[in-house]
Amino acid sequence: MTTLFLIYLLFLIGSGIAMLAIAGVRRGQGKARRLWTGVLGAGFLIYGLYLLLFFRGGHFLVFYYVFILPILVIVRFFRDRFLGRKRQQAVPFQDQPPAYGQPPAHGQPPGYGQPPGSDQPPGRL
Repeated sequence: MTTLFLIYLLFLIGSGIAMLAIAGVRRGQGKARRLWTGVLGAGFLIYGLYLLLFFRGGHFLVFYYVFILPILVIVRFFRDRFLGRKRQQAVPFQDQPPAYGQPPAHGQPPGYGQPPGSDQPPGRL
């Protein structure tokens, strides 16, 4: 086997393992992306193991994606995880804050401190 063939095998098997590891992480990526990453990683790994164990010479296919695709998947994985964490930290404020200098209301009903019956029309009890 030539040195170039062995380097290609190392990249093929290493790319497959790396992509399978990334596909195994559930956080930070969608199901479809995980599925495609896993399928491509398994394909790279199986083809690399086939060439290593059973290939005895002749013609073989060189996939240039073996060199490019794992780098793109890894960069996209970490970028999506970073953006996901940033989105979780930037949760908008749900409750309206009290006015400046005013204490927050502690469950008092509206009209607290007014005498009872003051909201009734005059002449009626």
